[in-house]
Amino acid sequence: MICHVVFYRMKPGTTEADEHRLIEMARQTLPRVAGVRNLRAGKCLAGSEKGYSVALVMDFDDAAALEAYRVDAGHQKFVKETAEPFVQEIWRFDFEG
Repeated sequence: MICHVVFYRMKPGTTEADEHRLIEMARQTLPRVAGVRNLRAGKCLAGSEKGYSVALVMDFDDAAALEAYRVDAGHQKFVKETAEPFVQEIWRFDFEG
């Protein structure tokens, strides 16, 4: 099992409503992408940790499933239309576990 963790640092001027919209869109759209298992998305409870205020966590059966997700049209659409307008920086961390 591969765990894929994504942290978002939001652009200046992004509102809390924008962050919640990003989280809800992730919850609605990303589980539809083939290979995504157990998606969790949320906002940092203790404020913005090192500037990263939103996180996504999801599981994949293996590295091939994660790679297929990265190039999937549904994932790419989410990145371009939902995340890019609000996200300044992304930090990814993938591990087996």
